[in-house]
Amino acid sequence: MIERARKISASVVFMLGFTQLHSFLSAVYSYFEDENSFVWNQWVMGLFVILLFGSGFLLLKKNPIRVPALLVLFAFALFHGLSTYFYQFKLLENFGGDDFPFEYTGITLTVISILLFVFLLFIRGGTSASADLQAENWKTKWRISGIVTAFLAAGLAVWALILLILEYNHSSKNSVAFSFNTNFDMIILGLSAVLLLVAAILTFRKGSYLLAGLVLGIGFIYLMNYIWFDEWMRYAAKNGLKLAEGENRIFGIYLLMALFASLSGIFQLVGKKRT
Repeated sequence: MIERARKISASVVFMLGFTQLHSFLSAVYSYFEDENSFVWNQWVMGLFVILLFGSGFLLLKKNPIRVPALLVLFAFALFHGLSTYFYQFKLLENFGGDDFPFEYTGITLTVISILLFVFLLFIRGGTSASADLQAENWKTKWRISGIVTAFLAAGLAVWALILLILEYNHSSKNSVAFSFNTNFDMIILGLSAVLLLVAAILTFRKGSYLLAGLVLGIGFIYLMNYIWFDEWMRYAAKNGLKLAEGENRIFGIYLLMALFASLSGIFQLVGKKRT
């Protein structure tokens, strides 16, 4: 297998793992703070966090092992594919509904994991060390681009965090609450800002496939958050509902975060120095 393609694939596996970590932590937070029940599929997400990160690291080894990644990706695609079918398509069908908002995260994760599975299954070839070495100077501009976009995404995360903190302090006095943002979102924004800053700093030297994957995961999460919000806004407008007033600016920031974080992850992968 081509070395560079294998390592980039590992970054995408890390991205998938980070999305599951986000979902699992959200479930844990809801269990302790909101006393929501902890159901079986949330335990499966926690297991996938371990499996995806473990198989990703195996792909980065000097003597890589890709069979675990193939097995995990197959199971991951199956899990999210069936979950999307039973918990979204069937429910929408029972409620009569093309009008209801559709959550695209599950189907998108399914498609990404299937494509990555096929890619890892069929790609063949050896490494090209000389070509990689010749490209080192050319990669510098890509690392700089990755650094700049990571800083921009981190700045946006801090901005959104400050707005949420100020709004929650204000809402405690006026009994106004956000519909889509919670205290957990503030925690994730803080974590995202830290990860983006760490990724930007380490990219100055040579970059990291792990951090590039995490940055891509941040971009994916906030893109899906924005799409989910947009689905509800369209539904509310169509049905004459007033929903999530005052959250448009927050989700506009999320969309910009998704853009800059995704670009940063891509730039980091392109500019990653050969180790």
